[in-house]
Amino acid sequence: MCFPIAGMIMAAWAQHMYFQHRRESLETLKIYAQQGKDPPPEVVDALSGWGGGRRWRRWRDAAASTASSATGAAQTDWFEARSAHYAARAARWRAREPFRRWHNAIFMSALTAGLYLASQQIRDAVIADRFLVAAIIVGALAAASLLSAVLVTVIRPK
Repeated sequence: MCFPIAGMIMAAWAQHMYFQHRRESLETLKIYAQQGKDPPPEVVDALSGWGGGRRWRRWRDAAASTASSATGAAQTDWFEARSAHYAARAARWRAREPFRRWHNAIFMSALTAGLYLASQQIRDAVIADRFLVAAIIVGALAAASLLSAVLVTVIRPK
C-alpha cells in the first residue's frame, strides 16, 4: 500500500517541479521580450532542456544544416527524419514480437503447472479447489498465449 501512495506523491512532486521549470522559463523569455531582444539559441536550448526535447532539436538542427535554403525543405527533412526514426523503432518491435509472445506463453504455462502442483499438495479441499480453478483459468490464458505465439511465428508481422 505504501508504494502506490509514494508513487502518487512523487508524481505530484515531479509535476510541480515541471510546472515551476516552465514558469521560470516563461519569465526568462518575458525578460528578453520586454527588452525587445531575441534570446540566444543557447538560452532557448537550456530552457527547453527538460525531458526528451533534445532529440527533436537534434533532428531539426541536422535537417536544417543539410537542407537547402528553402525553409520548406528543412521542415520536410526534419519530419522525414522523425518519421524514419519511428519506422525503425516499429520495425524493431515487430521483429521482437514472436519472442515476447513465446515468453508470455512459457510464463503462463509454468504458472499453470505451479498452480496445479500447489492444488495437489494442499490438504485442505476448499483451498485446493481454489488453486485448481486458478490453474484452469491461467491454463486457458496459457493456451491462448501459445496459440498467439504460434500464429505470430508462422505469420510474421511486416
